[in-house]
Amino acid sequence: MKMTSLAKQAKPLALCLMAGVALSACGNSRMIRGYVFDKELAAAIQPGVDNRQSVESTLGTPTVRATFDDNTWYYISTTVRIRPVFWPDAQEHRVMAVAFSDTGVVTDVVNYDLSDMRKVDPVDDETPTKGRKEGFFQQIFGGVGRFAGGSAPVGSQGGGRGPNG
Repeated sequence: MKMTSLAKQAKPLALCLMAGVALSACGNSRMIRGYVFDKELAAAIQPGVDNRQSVESTLGTPTVRATFDDNTWYYISTTVRIRPVFWPDAQEHRVMAVAFSDTGVVTDVVNYDLSDMRKVDPVDDETPTKGRKEGFFQQIFGGVGRFAGGSAPVGSQGGGRGPNG
């Protein structure tokens, strides 16, 4: 049986299409996560001149505010390379910390980059809890027979009145 001319032309086209799809899956892409920095706007923040309102109107709301007080704002941006099958890889990282006095005036602007980044390995142990340790079946069947049929929850007695009597 002979292949028609259309089938002969479709075979190389299909192979090229499949090869293109396979190669595109191997490509890298870049993604910016967090705040998108404008170098001119970030450089415009001056200690002793700007205050909270001017910083927010210039840079926008911060990515994160300090945990225990509102005197430090952080603008965080990370550019990552995304490759198929691998975890995202940070290519560029920038943190701009803007510190304020108690009156709201900028006291310091500090910039951090990828060299200041530290890897943190969290502990994967379990937190111990006090009390009995119950197994799977004890958790499922442990409540069987604990409650007597005569003692109904408060407010569920008959009589047609509401839950408060």
